Amino acid sequence: MNRTKILFIVGTLLTMIVLILYYINALEKTSYIKQGELDLAKTDFDHNCVIALNGEWEFYWNQILDPTDFIHHNLSDFQYAYVPGNWLRDLEGNTYAKKGYATYRVSLKNIPKTKYFGLKKANIRNSSKIFVNGELIITDGIVSKSLDGSVAGNNSDVVYFELEDTTAEIIIQAANHEYIVGGIAKPIIFGHQKELSQQHIRKVMFEFAMILVVLVIGFFYLFLFLASKDYRKKEPVTLPLALSCLIIGVMNSIYSERIITIIFPKLTLDLTFRFGHFMSGLSVITVWIVVNKINNVFLPTKMRNFLIGLYSLFLVFVLTLPLEVYITTLNFYMILVIFIFFFIWLRIFLLFFKNKVPSSNELEHSTLIVSVFSIFLFWFDMILYSLGLKIDMFVSILTVAVYSIALAILLILRYTISYKKNEELSIKLIETFSTLDQTTKEVQRNELAFLQAQIKPHFLFNALSSIISLCYTNGEKAGKLLTDLSNYLKRSFDLDLKTDFVTIENELKLIEAFVEIEKARFGDRIKVTYDIADDVLALRITPLVIEPLVENAIRHGILKNKDGGEVKLTIKKQHQSVYISVEDNGKGMDIEQVVRIKNGESDLNSSQGNGISLTNVYTRLRNEYQVELNFDANRSGTKVYFTIPVKESCEEADDD
Repeated sequence: MNRTKILFIVGTLLTMIVLILYYINALEKTSYIKQGELDLAKTDFDHNCVIALNGEWEFYWNQILDPTDFIHHNLSDFQYAYVPGNWLRDLEGNTYAKKGYATYRVSLKNIPKTKYFGLKKANIRNSSKIFVNGELIITDGIVSKSLDGSVAGNNSDVVYFELEDTTAEIIIQAANHEYIVGGIAKPIIFGHQKELSQQHIRKVMFEFAMILVVLVIGFFYLFLFLASKDYRKKEPVTLPLALSCLIIGVMNSIYSERIITIIFPKLTLDLTFRFGHFMSGLSVITVWIVVNKINNVFLPTKMRNFLIGLYSLFLVFVLTLPLEVYITTLNFYMILVIFIFFFIWLRIFLLFFKNKVPSSNELEHSTLIVSVFSIFLFWFDMILYSLGLKIDMFVSILTVAVYSIALAILLILRYTISYKKNEELSIKLIETFSTLDQTTKEVQRNELAFLQAQIKPHFLFNALSSIISLCYTNGEKAGKLLTDLSNYLKRSFDLDLKTDFVTIENELKLIEAFVEIEKARFGDRIKVTYDIADDVLALRITPLVIEPLVENAIRHGILKNKDGGEVKLTIKKQHQSVYISVEDNGKGMDIEQVVRIKNGESDLNSSQGNGISLTNVYTRLRNEYQVELNFDANRSGTKVYFTIPVKESCEEADDD
């Protein structure tokens, strides 16, 4: 067993230990309230200013009680039930129906003499009213003793109010006639207005950020699929991955803090539940398609089709049956999906150590293991939350982001492997070029294929990192950068090897897309000016002879200076020729580099990186136009220029 597998086993074991400890702590019930009373003086409320009202609430089953009922009557027909949690069993062991109605009550004492307080209600299934000191502060849906009069709500809400006294009575009416089981699923949070508001905003922003990461990855791969015909043929998993991320992102906006209800506040719970469950079923199906497309050894096609058929039946239930009917099948499908994903994960994990998966390297394989385990953990955490055994969806929200990022990395790894194979092939072709004069044209075209593969993996990593970072600060700029990256990849992948020429205008668009991506990373360190004559735009040249020069000037010229610098691109007509120059005020080139380039020498292992692309450009210009790449280099910068004959024909299709 090699070192990579040993490290992976250790990492897996450590992850399992952390998860076990987390769930032991998460499932442990912390009780502040004792027999329906909470003395804040005996807690850290003065320091934290926020407290979860967890503990032993008075529980009145099959009773809808108003504050006046507690004033005028001596009510003793109650038990104590733990909140948060479902109402299936009270603290005495008495059991209750999954559906019904009840009233909860708690008294707070020794409240600090701060005037403004707040109460956060996250998830009470499925309709509720909340009273504080006799005043109705929250109404969510319509609380009723029967399904006919009930209107479900179950939305997260925060309300602020004044307290003149140092005591408070909180009464909650709850009814559930639709969902799997009723109860107060998440903690009721009480606190000072400022601190409670900040806590609520932080939680919403965390969930929003995780959802945004998933959606950005989904949209990126969707744009890549639509933009490049060549790429979607080479990587069939692109579209399923894009749809999977988009569906999961939308699905997560429906749960926990229900961000979708912030955007669309008039959504009914019936519509919210149906939409959420429908997206859940679709997300499961798309993940299976992704795993199958990556390698059908992990999930055979027949098994995939059977599972898709089984969960398509659930989608039909969601669309056609009443909410209270189809939801009875929800537990079955959720538990089944946990076992299925665990089986898939275990199969992939065991195959990793048996080395029986063709065309899959260890890093790619291990990344898929992480991705599938993340989606398994999502559903495991989700069902614990749905059954009222867990009070939050932190793991579920986090793991979908891990799933999406892991799959994005997997595709980049696959692209990296393809890139390395292209690089090895290109080296052999370059060697063949020097000895086989009769295959000159074919070698030139394969060299162009090599240049197309020069979109380095770290460039994609850096561009994606910049996009994700901008999502938190400047959504509009992130969208613009995503468009630039899409255009750059499209024009890089879609160069037609059967066509020897492209228009200067199209070459410029590729350059501008690359420059904008680099500017997003390095900011004011990069300045590029263009001096382009209008009458040269339609002229045709051999592809990828200008862009490598600009890329070299930026990466190995001005970026070597601490403060960056300026690159100037000049293209103009000179009689029956076109003059092209790229000038920078960077660190300059030494004479030895220029000599090696002109001699056709290229050090592929060089950390400098500018030898290869300039050598390629130099060689192709000499073979295609019988001209040389000229250099004016000193310590204050470099100017690279050449002049080529005009090619007037414009038969190339302009595919934008």
